[in-house]
Formats: sequence, C-alpha cells, structure tokens
Amino acid sequence: MFQNIKISKFLPLSLTALMLWSCGNLSTKPNVSGTANEVLVVIDDSIAKGAVGDSLFSVLNQDMPCMPQSEPYFNISKTPHRGFTDLLKPARNIIIVNVGDAYSHVKLSDDNDKWAQPQSVMTIQGPDEQSVANAVSKYANDILNYFIKAERKRATAYQRHYPEGAAMDSVKKKFGFSMVIPKGFNRFKSDENFLWMSNSNNDTRQNIVIYTYPYDCSQTFTREMILHKRDSVMMLNIPGPSEDSYMGTEYKYEPPIFCNTALENGEYAAEVRGLWTVIGDIMGGPFVSISTLDSENQRVITAECFIYAPNKYKRNVLRQLESTLYTIELNKTK
Repeated sequence: MFQNIKISKFLPLSLTALMLWSCGNLSTKPNVSGTANEVLVVIDDSIAKGAVGDSLFSVLNQDMPCMPQSEPYFNISKTPHRGFTDLLKPARNIIIVNVGDAYSHVKLSDDNDKWAQPQSVMTIQGPDEQSVANAVSKYANDILNYFIKAERKRATAYQRHYPEGAAMDSVKKKFGFSMVIPKGFNRFKSDENFLWMSNSNNDTRQNIVIYTYPYDCSQTFTREMILHKRDSVMMLNIPGPSEDSYMGTEYKYEPPIFCNTALENGEYAAEVRGLWTVIGDIMGGPFVSISTLDSENQRVITAECFIYAPNKYKRNVLRQLESTLYTIELNKTK
C-alpha cells in the first residue's frame, strides 16, 4: 500500500486494452468482430440520405454528456443491404433499417447473437421514411441504451476472466461485498470507510474509489445529496499535486447528470456522471459514480471511476471502467 497517493500530472498513465471476449463455450457461432462502441448500420443509400438516415445518425453520433472533449456515443459504419455479406454479419453491434410497402406499421425489435456472439442486433422497419424517422427520434434513448448495455456486458465478461485478484480481495475484506476490479489496479490508498485503487501504466490514469456512509433517509439518493457527499469525501481523501489542492466536482461548464438505474444483479442504484476538477490547480476529467443501498447494514455504498488522460480520447476506457461499478454484489443474509 502507499499512503501518499495524489493526483499528479506526472503519474504514469495506462490504457487497459479493449479486447474481444471469448469464453470458450460450445456455440458454433464465431466471435463478434469490430471495435468497442462501433455500430454497423445496414441501410440503403436512398434511405440513408433522407429523414431516416438524418434521424438515426444524429442519435448515434451525438456527443456523450459530461466529457471534456467532443466524443460521440458510437462510431458509425454503414453498408447497403446488398453489401451486408457474411463478412460483415459478425459485427458486434448492428442496426438493420427496412423501409417499404411490405411493412404495415413501424416496429423496432432486437435479437442477440444472431450471427455471432456476443452480438446485439436491432431491426427498425416501417412503411415510409417519415414514420420510421419519427420512431427513431421517439425511441432514441432506448436505441442508445440497448447498445450501451451490450458493450457494458461485454466489458464486464472480459474483466471477470482477467480480474485483479488482490484488489478484489481488498474490497471484500474492507467493505464485505464483492466487485469485479480489472487487471492492473495495483496501487491502493485506504482509510476508514474509504478505498482508492489505481493503475500504474503509461497512457491513461484509471482510478476506482469506494466509500460508504450511513443511510439516513430516502432523500439520500438524490443528485444534490450524492454530490454533496462526493465533494466532502474527495476533499478529505484525494489531494491534488500542489499544496492545499484537492479533488472537487465541476459544476460550471458541464453540470453532473443524475439518473436512476440498476446494478448487474437488478438492485437499485443511482448513477451520477460529470466532470471532476482539482480545486487550486488545473486538472480534470470525466467521472461516473454508482450509489446503492446496503439495507442490512443501513449504509450507502458509492463506487466511482474517474480518468486522467489529458489530450486523449476517453470514451472507450471510461465505458470499460464504469462497467465494473455495476458489478457490486452485496452478501445478503438469506
């Protein structure tokens, strides 16, 4: 352990490789192809250039919120139906768009592992361009969340096969619950009800922070209360590189976003994503935090990931890292 860990501009950075997951099961389907957070859209050129293409591409290509630089939700590649050959069918994320008189109404459907594994395929079909374009706009969040969750599951599956055992043991011993920690998290700072884990490689500095505090009332799971607790915990435990500097939350340029969600096991959780900054210095980056209730011990558990990677794109590594937050597993008494 090292007790004097600080956010440093000169600390080594690391980017954990984003690799395709293969679990060696008995299925004869091939593994998916392509890179993380890429969507292949199967759409004919005449439709792609009209209202449907405009609507769909604007959904997939919109900027992720709470990022220090512009990065889209997904990278897009496209092909007409005639080009959708066996070579492209193993793509990890696919949207198939069908527009024509053969369809009586608009329908969105999904199909997992259709041509490869673990694969996510969504079909969008309808009788005319305008009705399909309207449906894409209406269900934009559902379309995004379907593929975001698919990428999260792939990242978690990979991390379960290559975890950092010592870090997971530290979490279990200190807090009494389990959580998947990716390979490479080998630096620790521990205090009462607080644990900071970090990697020590050369490209992107990745961090996971876990802390607990007593549960008072239902108002605990609000944006204001969670951020108030975050700021107080970070001020006390995460110093910056210069004297009297410390981590805080950036509220001015990109206010944090709150939403209700669920852990991998279905338990309720509150998610907050935003930008962190160093009070008294010039540093920052994105963070995502998950808070859930440990009802048996009447405490709130918060797990957060944050990244420091100046002048680098951060979407892929943030998505990979935030997937670990959803693996919190409480050991409840039966």
